[in-house]
Amino acid sequence: MQTLKLSSKFSIHKRSIFLVLSIVISGSIQSCEAPNKRGAATPDRVVEQYLQSLETKDENLMSQLVSEDAILTKEIKTKIIKFGGYKIQNRKINYDKSTPMLWNAKLKGMYVDRQGKNKNFEDSIVLQYQSKGELKLYAGRWYLVLDGKI
Repeated sequence: MQTLKLSSKFSIHKRSIFLVLSIVISGSIQSCEAPNKRGAATPDRVVEQYLQSLETKDENLMSQLVSEDAILTKEIKTKIIKFGGYKIQNRKINYDKSTPMLWNAKLKGMYVDRQGKNKNFEDSIVLQYQSKGELKLYAGRWYLVLDGKI
């Protein structure tokens, strides 16, 4: 195979190989460092999405709040059945920061039930901070803990 010489030191053939290799290596590195889509960046965001998942009965949204190694289908369904489907108003959130990486959130508010009566809403959830090492894309995510196992 004959290659054309350009004014630079590389031939067209060598440049093509170099370009292909750089694209492959770049793609491999990016796939290894894909940002974590689970959990949330702040405890407040986890609580906000948790309440939204209850109001809309969205099991998928709630499952995105737990860490990737947790399989909590039963626990999520239990929360959705117990509190789901109501617009929670007058929300108050108090955090008990037992450790820098483990917080308890006490949620209070009210909702209007199907008969039009005001009902109190009270729930308690655990939030856990997890870091995936030195990679900045993975550092600093907060997760919902539903199974009691930390």
